[in-house]
Amino acid sequence: MTRVALVGCGGLGVPAAWTLALGGQKQFRLIDADVVEESNLHRQVLYTTPDLGKPKAARLAEILRERWNADVEVVADRLTAQNADALLLGCDAALEGSDDALAKFTLNDWAVAHPRARTAVIAAAIGRRGQWFAVTPTSSCYRCLFEEPPPPESLATCSIAGVLGPVTGQVGGYAGRALLHALAGRPDAAIGALVRFSPRGLQRTAVAVAGDCRCTAR
Repeated sequence: MTRVALVGCGGLGVPAAWTLALGGQKQFRLIDADVVEESNLHRQVLYTTPDLGKPKAARLAEILRERWNADVEVVADRLTAQNADALLLGCDAALEGSDDALAKFTLNDWAVAHPRARTAVIAAAIGRRGQWFAVTPTSSCYRCLFEEPPPPESLATCSIAGVLGPVTGQVGGYAGRALLHALAGRPDAAIGALVRFSPRGLQRTAVAVAGDCRCTAR
């Protein structure tokens, strides 16, 4: 049975987990080192006031087990290039929904380096906008579009710039759906493409495999 790693159990990870569970996914590994804070509740809708101060990954695991009888592993850590192989060992696919830009590239590189990993979906949201990208063994990868992570000082996070709850809900749901489609071998707009969500609607930008990208060696 497929085990999915969920990197980030917050605004994007919660609706992604919900979508995956509703779609029949039963095995998860949740990777997150944060705890539930009051400012999270408007967009991380599976958490409630009694959950304040509890580790997000552990609490989300409880919810997935209670509501969907899921088999869930919990890792209270952050994904880095140094620990990726250890944290993702045994997983067949992954979805990255944290606010850490480096983690997105780390997950992409792990998927490229491990052909048995069927797919990785990388999602982000800020303000009124969001985006997601699905990597499969035969598609372009995240680095075909963004060669390197941007400087940390150039990035805004949700805690600084804010994000609307409905945005994370929809982007996380779409990202979860993209992963379900890829695992089932079904077409999806995000496979090998960046899909952007904004007040204007959805916009898809196809991404060709870059000839000098590391993914061409797969």
